[in-house]
Amino acid sequence: MPPLTLDPHKEFAEKNHILLQQIYEGLVRFDAEGRIEPALAVSWTRIDALRMRFKLREGVRFHNGDPFTANSVRFTVERYLDPKTGFPALGFISSLDRAEVVDELTVDLITHYPDGLLLNRLAGFILIVPEEHVRKAGDTALNDAPVGTGPFVFDHRKEKEEIALVRNKNYWMKDAPKVNELIFRFVPWERQVEDLLNGKIDIVTELPGTQTAQVMKSKVARVIKRDTLYQMIIPISVSSGPLTDVRVRKALNYALNKEEIIRYDLLGNGKILAGVAMKGKEGYNPDLTPYPFDPKKARALLKEAGYDGNLKLRMLFKEQGARAAGIIRRQFEAVGIGVSAVSTDDSRVIQDIGLKTWDLVVGGCPDPMVHSYFILCLILHSRSPYSIADYPEFDRRLEDMATTLDSEDRNRKARALDRFVYDESLTLFTYQRIKTYGVNRKVKFYPSVTGMPHFFSIEKAGDAKPAVSAATP
Repeated sequence: MPPLTLDPHKEFAEKNHILLQQIYEGLVRFDAEGRIEPALAVSWTRIDALRMRFKLREGVRFHNGDPFTANSVRFTVERYLDPKTGFPALGFISSLDRAEVVDELTVDLITHYPDGLLLNRLAGFILIVPEEHVRKAGDTALNDAPVGTGPFVFDHRKEKEEIALVRNKNYWMKDAPKVNELIFRFVPWERQVEDLLNGKIDIVTELPGTQTAQVMKSKVARVIKRDTLYQMIIPISVSSGPLTDVRVRKALNYALNKEEIIRYDLLGNGKILAGVAMKGKEGYNPDLTPYPFDPKKARALLKEAGYDGNLKLRMLFKEQGARAAGIIRRQFEAVGIGVSAVSTDDSRVIQDIGLKTWDLVVGGCPDPMVHSYFILCLILHSRSPYSIADYPEFDRRLEDMATTLDSEDRNRKARALDRFVYDESLTLFTYQRIKTYGVNRKVKFYPSVTGMPHFFSIEKAGDAKPAVSAATP
């Protein structure tokens, strides 16, 4: 599916962001292991609890020749925070108050309150744009002709078919990018593997488990797997209806056969999660053990709570998660829980969740912040558009953790929060996804733990600077 927009301040979607972060850059970014590294900022220092100072990279220019300066950062922050811009993830950067220019290559970011996760927010969401270009060409400028500082320059698009980028010859990073052209092709699922094996594309970013054997047997391509910070998420209504009872919430977790979900939804490409936080992220609690599949215990808890085959739940699920939703529905029915299920899609999901008529919502999500905060906030905070919960004690704990500046203290609070969510069964705990790629054997590609790779280091054997094409559904 082609991206909805090429303006980074108007998008909040995994595949959209993958493409845009090849054109635009932030002050900092995540490396392939999820560690924060410099990008347009070379260093940063905390001045006080509300102010962080960034020293900017010298000599960087936007693709149209405009210089990158502290004013670029100021304008970008102002545009993100302006409600008229319509940034869909505004709530995740709302700690930002403003940017102040110190000099041409120094800028201060000031927050409304102490923000221990500011760097994670910057790396996950903030991409810098050129002020003069936007002011002169208008609000649609970046969608019509995207201009960033990144390793690739926008070249052309064929509507619903492809978007082509070319190498930024003036990129600040030495010897990068390593290919002359990067083409994103929007190929239907059923044709992707055929095009990969015929050499029409070099990378399939979402290789179905049913087709891994075909790719592995070929002499053209290989399969690459990577544990990613992507998980099935199931927000539940803990503040109204039957799931206000912790016994019922625990019963749902005991009724879930996570191994079966992984086997039949992901064809084995997943790992069972104990809590919400995944290994490799701040907030991961290694002391938690997964809720076991125990239908007998689930029935006993339901009966104790006053439900003996008479519990009815309302489920909303995204169309892409129809198979998983069907599996979960059958598992619940096996312990005497009736489920009425309704599907939604990306264009309606926030509106449908906002109806607040559901007991649970089934979906999936990556973690652009590489921190337990993101998923927890997304599915449980009372102000999140994806949440159907209102649990003041959770909100208080989450906000206390996020505003803690000392990293050790913050991590301790994050682990304690993961334990709290686990003990109270504030959500249903599912799986971490193992992402599977089909990759041409001539291509050197190392996936990112975020599932949203930067392609400046990708290489292809043959010509000195060949083209690489990636297929996205």
